[in-house]
Amino acid sequence: MLNLAQRACNRTGNYFTDMDKPKTVILVANAAFTIINFRKELIAQFLQSGYQVIVVCPSACALLEEQDVSSHFERLGATHLSIPLTRSGINPFSEIKLFVSLLRIIRRIKPDVVLNYTIKPTIYGSIAAAFSPKTRIFSTITGLGYLFTSKSLKSKLLGLVVKMQYYFALKMNTLVFFQNNDDLQLFTEMGLLRRVATKIVNGSGVDLTAYKPSTEQKRNNSFIMVGRILKDKGIDEYIAAARLVKKNHPEALFQVLGPLDNNPAAYGMVDIESWQKEGCIEYIPPQKDVRPYLAKSQVFVLPSYREGTPRSTLEAMAMGMPVITTDAPGCKETIIDTVNGYQVPTRDHVGLAAAMEKFIVDGSLSVKMGEESLKMARNKFDVHKVNESILAEIIS
Repeated sequence: MLNLAQRACNRTGNYFTDMDKPKTVILVANAAFTIINFRKELIAQFLQSGYQVIVVCPSACALLEEQDVSSHFERLGATHLSIPLTRSGINPFSEIKLFVSLLRIIRRIKPDVVLNYTIKPTIYGSIAAAFSPKTRIFSTITGLGYLFTSKSLKSKLLGLVVKMQYYFALKMNTLVFFQNNDDLQLFTEMGLLRRVATKIVNGSGVDLTAYKPSTEQKRNNSFIMVGRILKDKGIDEYIAAARLVKKNHPEALFQVLGPLDNNPAAYGMVDIESWQKEGCIEYIPPQKDVRPYLAKSQVFVLPSYREGTPRSTLEAMAMGMPVITTDAPGCKETIIDTVNGYQVPTRDHVGLAAAMEKFIVDGSLSVKMGEESLKMARNKFDVHKVNESILAEIIS
């Protein structure tokens, strides 16, 4: 009987034989949002290279408005298989259930390649794929998450567990991709990369044909932050900086666009409503297309504590926006201080406010620095260049 991989690749109504079965790649992620928003171009390039693509992730995704996850992937030319993964859960029975689910899928399909994203898929996907002898395993460290940025005792203890899991899982990889040198160095210092091959890539890249400068009239003195409403994204500093700036420039507009999340570091709607009532920010719920909002804003702001390489910043840069971000790992890769924006210390709302005021005082800065952002996006973060560097390691 033909396996699932052969049936899923059938586009014409004819089954493949064992002789002409195409190569198969499984992408494992903790949310459909991650693949649909950040990896659709990679899926297209895999398909163009003759691979069948199967995406393995939960069927429900709170970060997507449309909940029919499978139809999303069908439109991209991929097949979706569901797994019982909770992004922030630590229940051991749930973790075992997740691993068994991945193991069954991989042993049944016997893919040529497994490519994992985010923490749990990297750990459990790598170990499960190791039971398929002919499968080559790749993982991408897209960031370290709250377990590595939080100072709480609980996070530190969980972090120790995750480090041990990483230690064993990464050894099973053919290659591990990192999105910045700081994460690579940290993993090396923690002893997690012994006898593990690695490569740095420039984030997930950005589609320069979809994100490009707009002729839309910008709102004066307008700032926008795009991302999940998390403490680790620097939302506290953004709010505090907005308060400071508004004392001297009450007309300044500070927008926050993004979804709520079940992450332990997340804020809820009660917090957002409080900030809005205070007059600090204007909240915009998650949108299928953020470009109209970026087009109307002058300056993009991301005061994050740590990133892989933030896709939201790359999209803003591709649209010719200047950037204010932190000196944190991942963030500093997107900025040349005083050239395409300003780099401020992490958790420094005073420094963040000072950088914002520079754009208000000198209105010409946003145009000049925005042009430099666009140059950097074209030279360094073109999604096709990024994907080519990934596929060069995977396709043989």
